[in-house]
Amino acid sequence: MKNWQLLTFMCIFSILLASCHKKKDIIEIYLTKNKIESYDGVPLRVGIKNSIIIKQVVDIYGEGVRVDTLAEKLIYMGHFNVKREDLEEKPFINNAEILGFDFEKSEIHFSESVTEKIYNALPIWHKENYFGKQFALCHNGTLVLTGYMYGSMSKFHSTTYQIVYHHSSAVQRKNEIKSVAFSVYDSLNVEENHLLKDNVFYNTFKNRLISK
Repeated sequence: MKNWQLLTFMCIFSILLASCHKKKDIIEIYLTKNKIESYDGVPLRVGIKNSIIIKQVVDIYGEGVRVDTLAEKLIYMGHFNVKREDLEEKPFINNAEILGFDFEKSEIHFSESVTEKIYNALPIWHKENYFGKQFALCHNGTLVLTGYMYGSMSKFHSTTYQIVYHHSSAVQRKNEIKSVAFSVYDSLNVEENHLLKDNVFYNTFKNRLISK
């Protein structure tokens, strides 16, 4: 009887342990409730003193842009700090929809549903912000990185991380799971494997590596 009870206990403990380990690999992407001002450069009206130029910039791009006074250019999507209360309550892309990451191509793989989510949300995003939509990628509830989602045809680029989406059909992978692959870059660094240098980012996806 004791052996039976011990065996039952061990089985239950093993199930709970496995469940616990499984829950410790949760990747989610949240959107910000509202646009968070970047800390790159300086505010528009500080970097530009000419009222005529300011009006021209605001008429075209709005008040959200900042100025890189050294390079003498506008910053459309700069680095920003985010707190938990700045994020929407539920993830925009949940754990089940994030299938993996291909470090060789610098691509994140999502389930087919993500493309539909993004393109359904575009009308709202465009009303809120002329540029990309701010996001935060979290692993087990811990912030890994922040950046912007924007379309592959956009003429504007961010100075931080970016997920570049496009409207394409899902592709059948080796594991027979269909997925869509969107490019992920750190600023304008398009060097292959550059995200491998980010240990936190790599450890986030180490159990979901996608290779050729």
